[in-house]
Amino acid sequence: MKKLWILLAMCLSIAHATAKNIPIPHSYTATVTHIHDGDTIRVLDEHGQKQRIRLAYIDAPEVSPAQAHGIASRDALRQLLTRQTVRIDVWDIDRYGRQVARIVLDNQDINLMQIQTGNAWHYRSIARKNQHQQDYEYYQAAENQAKSARLGLWRKRNPVAPWHFRQQNRQAK
Repeated sequence: MKKLWILLAMCLSIAHATAKNIPIPHSYTATVTHIHDGDTIRVLDEHGQKQRIRLAYIDAPEVSPAQAHGIASRDALRQLLTRQTVRIDVWDIDRYGRQVARIVLDNQDINLMQIQTGNAWHYRSIARKNQHQQDYEYYQAAENQAKSARLGLWRKRNPVAPWHFRQQNRQAK
């Protein structure tokens, strides 16, 4: 049954992308115009079209309602990317219509950098199914190193992962 749901979700994602004439996967160059939080940005592509991007395989703390380190994570990404020209490597379209992608600036994987600096978690539950094995290992090693060095969100003893934070907020409502 679980496999059926996964297959259905993949088909819907592909259908959504096809309906919007977005080839999956693909890459393009864009200028970053807005950083919403530590894993979501907006860009202006080479055709002048606005695009919403969800950084693939990471999950950053929530900014609103305020989760510990959410603002710092967003601000770190802002400092790196605001008004920068980046390469967007799109792998999927999520249920909110955002392109799920790796962001590359000066040949550096910004998604990975968010993990390395302690500004995001490796989103293993998603990555385990979809991320290339070598990239998965890099991202996981980066999280372990950031945790060992107590960088960013790892300064706190037991930081609450964003997926748990969202679940707690849903249950509280």
